[in-house]
Amino acid sequence: MGAISRFFATAVFVLAPLPLGSLDLAWICFWNFLLVCSLLTADLSAVSRRNAALLIPSAVVVAMVGILVALQMWSSAPPAHSATVWELPRQIFGIALPDRPSVTARGPWLAFGSVLLMSLAFTRAVILASDAGAARSLLQVMAWAGFLYALYGIMAELIAPDMILFRQKEAYLGFATGTFVNRNTSATFWGTCALLFLVPLLRSMHRRQDGEPPTSQDLRSRLGQIFATSAALGAGFAICTIALAMTGSRAGLLLSVGAFVLAIILYLMPLELGGSRKWLLLGGSAAAGLVLLQLVGGLVAGRIVEHGLIDPQRLAAYQASAGIIADHPLLGIGLGNFEAVFSSYRPVALGSLGIWDRAHSTPLEIAVELGIPAFALIAALSLWYFYHLFTGSLRRKRDRFIPIIGTSVAVLGVSHSCIDFSLQIPGYGVFFAAIVGCGLAQSLPSQFRKERGNSVQVELKST
Repeated sequence: MGAISRFFATAVFVLAPLPLGSLDLAWICFWNFLLVCSLLTADLSAVSRRNAALLIPSAVVVAMVGILVALQMWSSAPPAHSATVWELPRQIFGIALPDRPSVTARGPWLAFGSVLLMSLAFTRAVILASDAGAARSLLQVMAWAGFLYALYGIMAELIAPDMILFRQKEAYLGFATGTFVNRNTSATFWGTCALLFLVPLLRSMHRRQDGEPPTSQDLRSRLGQIFATSAALGAGFAICTIALAMTGSRAGLLLSVGAFVLAIILYLMPLELGGSRKWLLLGGSAAAGLVLLQLVGGLVAGRIVEHGLIDPQRLAAYQASAGIIADHPLLGIGLGNFEAVFSSYRPVALGSLGIWDRAHSTPLEIAVELGIPAFALIAALSLWYFYHLFTGSLRRKRDRFIPIIGTSVAVLGVSHSCIDFSLQIPGYGVFFAAIVGCGLAQSLPSQFRKERGNSVQVELKST
């Protein structure tokens, strides 16, 4: 059962980006079902008390969001929390309408499926990656899956630039999007995949060996050793970076290169290299980031020159979103209701073109839909996890590259979602949650992760 459970989890992590980012509700339900089955049959023997404790705050926040969604759907809410959109039909037409905070009847419950999917992916990844060997295998599988997605994105743009899988491409013509509809999400995804190659590549070059020696001579071990060579890792990083550049995403490329530099710095900082050599390597890392930006950033540089770094339309949308928060500070407007409410707050500066179905800032949209208290709690949880990831990246001895991957991917995904909505796309959100959960599970010192095994041995001896 344990092997089947791991297979289900890995299949969800790897395949979620495939069906156009899994935006359809049917895919969200299907991935949730597979993850629930995987969790119910998971092997918990490698999970220590400290790793289990990492999941408690996440479970509390998800439960809080569920309770909040129920309150938003409550048809007899106090008038102070009722949606202001109900006032106009009441006053003009005298229609009896509910006093619920949500402006849609089922929107919050449907949107909660995506929240549940990310939390299940994160939880399953933490449990699976509590074993270091399983964590290494999972990251390797996800890296090469990302390589295949990047290779497809490049080939699709060269051979059939007007198609996405088997559908006609309607937007972002002339730019690679892979299996995603939005190029910005594709850029963040491929930047994440590039990090899955970059950090193991640094580890391989530092140790001056091509991967770990296989424990057996079977085909799986040999393939694992081949895929862990410096040449293979370098090729994977190059393909993912080329696909990233072909998206033409300004924020996606700039933030990805920043995450590459961060990963290099985190890897080099704890090493005993001598002061001058360490500073030389750190400066060289920053210079390498700038060179990489020059080499692959031609499309992006042109867009920056033409449009600049700051989008005035997004600033106008952010100001309108702040107005929504001011009117609904406690319970928000209802999870998943941004598109339904934004039209009544839409500023003149946005004109009549464009559909604003998202705030283009995930933290801002959370505050709009769930209210300020829920946003503060989610932000506190995120900062707490960031603390563990950073400390694990600097303090771990063995397998330190795993929390470094988790940290750099977390910084990339969260920073990009502050100015866009990549984490709100389930296909990337699941991929992101799995990597961060993997890094978090391996962020604790080895002695903490061995507590479970020691306690089991004591129990066996006593019986």
